[in-house]
Amino acid sequence: MGDLSVSLPAYFGYAGVRAVKERGCFLISSANAKIHKSNNFPHEICARFTFLKELEASGFPYTDMIIPTVSGVPFVNLGRDIFVMTRHISGREPDFGNLRDISLVIEGLARFHSSARGLKSSKKFSSEPSLSTVFAKNISALNSCVKQINRRPRLSDFDVLVLKHADAYVERATLAAEILAQTDYAALHADALANKHICHNALKEETFSILENTCFISHFEETSVDLQLADLVSILRRYARKTSREVSVSQLLEIYSKILPLPSDAKKIIYAQLFFPWPFLKIVSQYYSKKRNFIPAAITSRMEGILKEQECYDEYIAPLA
Repeated sequence: MGDLSVSLPAYFGYAGVRAVKERGCFLISSANAKIHKSNNFPHEICARFTFLKELEASGFPYTDMIIPTVSGVPFVNLGRDIFVMTRHISGREPDFGNLRDISLVIEGLARFHSSARGLKSSKKFSSEPSLSTVFAKNISALNSCVKQINRRPRLSDFDVLVLKHADAYVERATLAAEILAQTDYAALHADALANKHICHNALKEETFSILENTCFISHFEETSVDLQLADLVSILRRYARKTSREVSVSQLLEIYSKILPLPSDAKKIIYAQLFFPWPFLKIVSQYYSKKRNFIPAAITSRMEGILKEQECYDEYIAPLA
């Protein structure tokens, strides 16, 4: 393949331009773009390329837009490797504990959601199952793990810790499911599927980039059709775990709703999702269901951290109850 820093730019119309290799990608400063290796299949890259173009046309251009080659395709296939050129966003990662940054993130998310509805390309994305189904599946999985522990002749410290708290967390998960059932979630979820509302599904601090007063969003590899409150919940959950929280959960929802109005039952639906014990269930599932190797002391320490965090977390989301 030769010198990729020279050969790759030529595919995108930059013959004679040498890219600068930095952190696993090739930067072309004159194009404000970067070329990087992709782990996605060609049809997935094409679907994302079409989606991002439609999203921009719909009013949200603040993404890591995929840039096509001179032949018009959105990737370069060299041997076993696939390379993609995307916009290089020279901003900074937001601090979720900072008022201005979290406000820009929430505003950017609302603008993305407003534009990511009913796009033609959304037909190619999979639909997420309802939360009621997901809740029930996770409660069942936790009960199965408890049965598995009780069959063991000897218990580890982690086993003892799970058994000590399992009943309380099953009760908590069941209550969250009951709260959700009292809302109009089922109708809202059905409407989101019917009208193709797109969720990002992988929102983290590194997904966002702050450039002046604009929040860019990147990494759209896991987008799907779902009730968009799921993305909002993801951000609120991360913010709720911060030790320094300058704004209440209600204020964050108000920031979002000024751009995209929330449905009447939004607070209850969001509370049900935040109240559901995802961290506890996730670590239990990882330990007992996925046959992964864990250092006993490390996994026990992680669980203890989750348990200690719960009280502070609950205090923050309480106003939504």
